[in-house]
Amino acid sequence: MPKICGCSGKSILQQPYWQVVILLIVLLPIVIVLAMPAKVHRDFNLAGIPLQIGDWVGQDMEIPKREYDMLSPDDLLMRQYINTKGESILLYIVVSVENRETFHPPELCYDGAGSQLFEEKTEEIDLGGEKPFSKIKAHVMHIKIKERDELVLNWYMAGTMVADNFYLHQLNFVLKQIINHNSPGAMIRVSTPLVKGDIKSGMEREKRFLRELSPFLSQHLFERKEAKTTDCGQ
Repeated sequence: MPKICGCSGKSILQQPYWQVVILLIVLLPIVIVLAMPAKVHRDFNLAGIPLQIGDWVGQDMEIPKREYDMLSPDDLLMRQYINTKGESILLYIVVSVENRETFHPPELCYDGAGSQLFEEKTEEIDLGGEKPFSKIKAHVMHIKIKERDELVLNWYMAGTMVADNFYLHQLNFVLKQIINHNSPGAMIRVSTPLVKGDIKSGMEREKRFLRELSPFLSQHLFERKEAKTTDCGQ
């Protein structure tokens, strides 16, 4: 009897189209899982950074509701540290998992406050820890707010990717979203008043503070309250 099905006597599961169908059935659950948005953990613990760091003693500062609502961060810390010499450092950290608009160029913030920018450059900072808390490049500004000169230093993180440039950070943040949606981003900024415009002393003061801060930054920057573990690489 002639064969009319064109199967050449093969089992139906041996036909090429059925192999494709089976492969699609196997891959479908994987595709669905990958397409589903990951559960986002936003309960961060920046407040875990200690109030006393070496001879620096900190005091939390009130964050205006308008500023908080505008940034919509997952966590935000603004704290004034003063050491035994009376030297002052303002620490400002903002963290977000999904919202790129939480971050903005520091020039925009200070320009809105009516400050005057005198100098802008990039400076290498040795935080003394392991990557990404080792040697970094930071964005530095010498500004004048009313009658007070300040030195402002900041950098950005998207997961473990570090940038001194806002626009590079925005690109890193998008890449982070693709690679690991639940990995946070952050902006870290310190500022200090300059005595008689002495930039060198101001820079040394900020670097000294950051080296002392670094172990706590590594521990608490991306720490979730429920996990109490560092999650900067995940």
